[in-house]
Amino acid sequence: MRIVVFGSGAIGTLHAWALSRAGHDVSMLVRPEQLTRWSDGIGLRILDVRGRRRREVAERFRPRVVTELRPTDGVNLVVLAVRHTQTPDVLPALARNLGSAVVLFLNNNWRGLDFIDAYLGKDQYVLGAPRAGGGIIDNVLDGALEGGIMLGSSVSGHTLYSPVTDTAEQNLGRLVALFAEAGFRPEIHPNMEHWLWVHFASISAWICGAARACGFESFTRSNRAVYDALHAGREAMQICAVRGADVRTAQDARPFLLPPSTITPAVRLMLRGELPQRISVNHGRYAPVDLYEIYDDLVRTGERLDVPMPSLLSYRGDVERMVELAPSL
Repeated sequence: MRIVVFGSGAIGTLHAWALSRAGHDVSMLVRPEQLTRWSDGIGLRILDVRGRRRREVAERFRPRVVTELRPTDGVNLVVLAVRHTQTPDVLPALARNLGSAVVLFLNNNWRGLDFIDAYLGKDQYVLGAPRAGGGIIDNVLDGALEGGIMLGSSVSGHTLYSPVTDTAEQNLGRLVALFAEAGFRPEIHPNMEHWLWVHFASISAWICGAARACGFESFTRSNRAVYDALHAGREAMQICAVRGADVRTAQDARPFLLPPSTITPAVRLMLRGELPQRISVNHGRYAPVDLYEIYDDLVRTGERLDVPMPSLLSYRGDVERMVELAPSL
């Protein structure tokens, strides 16, 4: 399959590497001013636990790098892995130059699907979320590829019967097969739009805790810090519920559905695991603005919906300072 990965951050790079190692023709689409940074590729220092393997990877990844996408390029799949706030800006040009390719949105989505549907048909895209991450510092990606990937149809919980819907389901099936063959463990959620909302909201709780503790690793050393973050996460889940999501169906919501006083020790141990640490420790240094935007979008929605969120709001100063302090953390 001919694949273009749009987004050269940790998520895009990890999946470009994995899909290229699976034998696919993979290119990375970057801005012209980034070509110099990619002239000798990027260093990888990652934990790869796809399938039954568990291995440390230390190598140089030198993908083919392009600066434009053309309808005549014969691309089958575009993996969009840009920051969620960048998605509306890149959609118009992407739609013009997509050709017959399908787009996999492999990034956060808090806005919903209407802004995507304004440019792409339901038969042109699939929704996804990675189970991977890390940070790129000094042109070395330090992180982990957990191996799971969430996927969902663009129809996303709506009952529609048409040839477009059939094509959307076929696109989803092809991507499930693609990632399974590359060693991933695909999971399908019947309402991926709402799953993405809950995932987005759950991230905000850990952003709050890490911001106040000046780092994810120090956050996960403290039961009190995790306890407080769980309270913020419960408010975040309430925002999702008011928007119409059934938070009970999303795995990422589970830590926030039980009383923090009973679940805190178990959640802290979970967050202390090797994979969360490898994925999250460098993320605050690498992409603090992205983390701030996640928190800010969530809180603004809560304010618009009149959801009480004293815990979430108490973290605003911490999250703002995280952006200022990130390079020194």
